[in-house]
Amino acid sequence: MCNPRRVRVRATRDLSDAWEQEIRRQVTRRGQATGDARVREPLAAGIGAPTLAALTGVLARTAGWERDGESFRHALDGGWLIYHPATRELEIVAEAVAEVTASGEASAVVRGQLAETVEAEGEGVYYDDNYGGRTQRYAHREAARNAERAVDAQVEALLAAARQRADTAEGAAVEATASARADTALAEAAAARVEELRREAATRLVTVGIQGRNIFHQALAGAYRDAILAYARARRAEGITWSENDGVLDIEFELRI
Repeated sequence: MCNPRRVRVRATRDLSDAWEQEIRRQVTRRGQATGDARVREPLAAGIGAPTLAALTGVLARTAGWERDGESFRHALDGGWLIYHPATRELEIVAEAVAEVTASGEASAVVRGQLAETVEAEGEGVYYDDNYGGRTQRYAHREAARNAERAVDAQVEALLAAARQRADTAEGAAVEATASARADTALAEAAAARVEELRREAATRLVTVGIQGRNIFHQALAGAYRDAILAYARARRAEGITWSENDGVLDIEFELRI
């Protein structure tokens, strides 16, 4: 076997190939649907003005109560409690929440054309003694095949790059459309659940109301205490003492009449 000899062949291809591809995007949105049921109870008819006036101060310094604009709000298990000083009303709200998922899709077809001249070189090997059947003619054919394969690889790379550029350029608009459709679908899915969740909240309102009234009455007891003590001090009562034990409030003082 002699030293191998090499043959190189250069292949050239002029491209003018049209192409197209579909760009598709899918966007998923997750959110919550909420339904509530509520009741308002006026307090002014059954509770004196001095007590209601003292109630605001009690709520302002009691843990769990937070200011919500002009009102006071307390979170409950499955809802919340609101006292409205302006209208002297207690509002009890039961809430039901459900997770909602929706998707939106969009697509667009983009077209382009490859207009390039591609060149590549291929190599073949032969031996002077034709070892292994590798004649010069065989090597020339091998080099031509390798050159064509190299050209094919360049064409595929050019096509992939063109498609990627198109995907990048048009993908943002397609994704924006898919996102808008997903947002619309999520809003529709949430709206479809609202009525069902309102009915669920309505069944919870009694339980939430019991919990809320217990919390409110604890604050109201403090307001009664403050109102009575303020009354006693305003009239210069003597021997003012008070204590609370197991939910029972005991206030003592003496007034001279």
